[in-house]
Amino acid sequence: MFGIILNVILFSIGFLALVTGIAFLLQERENGYTALYVFFFSVTVALTCIGYSIMGFMPNLDYAFIPRLVGLFGIDSFLIVELSFLLFELKRRRGIRMFILGFLLIYLFFDLLIFGNPSALSYIRYEWHTSYENTNKGAHLFHYIFISVMIVILLFHGIYWYKSKKIQRDKVFSLEIILSNFILLVAAIPDTLNLDFSHKYPTFGYSAATAVVFFSYWFSVKSHIKFTPTVKNVSQEVFTSVEVPVIIFDLEGKINLSNPCAKSMLQITEDADSYLRSLFSLSDVETLHLLTRAKNGWKGAVKTIIKASGQACNLHCTIKKDNLGETFCVIGTVLVKN
Repeated sequence: MFGIILNVILFSIGFLALVTGIAFLLQERENGYTALYVFFFSVTVALTCIGYSIMGFMPNLDYAFIPRLVGLFGIDSFLIVELSFLLFELKRRRGIRMFILGFLLIYLFFDLLIFGNPSALSYIRYEWHTSYENTNKGAHLFHYIFISVMIVILLFHGIYWYKSKKIQRDKVFSLEIILSNFILLVAAIPDTLNLDFSHKYPTFGYSAATAVVFFSYWFSVKSHIKFTPTVKNVSQEVFTSVEVPVIIFDLEGKINLSNPCAKSMLQITEDADSYLRSLFSLSDVETLHLLTRAKNGWKGAVKTIIKASGQACNLHCTIKKDNLGETFCVIGTVLVKN
């Protein structure tokens, strides 16, 4: 029964990692390759965890090698994706990147061919869980040579990446990612000590460890990109600091957002609902006409008067559409006539 619980956990965290990666890619597309690598990491973690969990569920030992091959591909790819990220961050020349990654991909192919071969392992079915034992020591050695080489290469480039950073927050970011990888080494301790747990559940430790590394990486990236100049990151500061009144209202004319300059000039209070008619000298007909045109995709300006000061102004309106192409709010910029 314990094996079922572990396999459910593995499947769940693999699926969660994949959903997290997809969501991050969709939400942070302006962050370019960083968002792509978060997605790539999530895919490799999903392949690892879901592949090995399905292997653990399979009662038919003749086919257990198939999901196990998926899991093996996932963990090998995880390391290569991580190295690719480091090489990109270090701005290595394209030729050098292609050579290193090409060599490692060839090794990955042979690792799948040799260590992923059904004859490399002997599959064992416990009461509720499928496991395996290494029967081909040469295949096992070939795989661990790949893992060892990857660890050395990753550690070398990781340290070099850390030293190349000049800004403190960048150094902290790189250090967090480097240190998170030691979780993989800790996960290998049960195998090294030949514990009974690792004998029955040999894939759980390092599969779960890849997920922990991924979520550590995801959290570090989320924290770090807050300080990367993008439209998303600085839009709030621009909105609050610009010395022009800006209001955002819905299709009923209700003011939903306003910047400090608008609050001051138009005398918008936080404790009361404000509408276009309460701020500007607009009749019901004029307000309805403006909102109807905005709903139909119009953008332009209307001449009106600010009620609080009696100043004449132009209310420039720009519409914002939802994912279905329908207007859901209007951004109004108030330009006072001199």
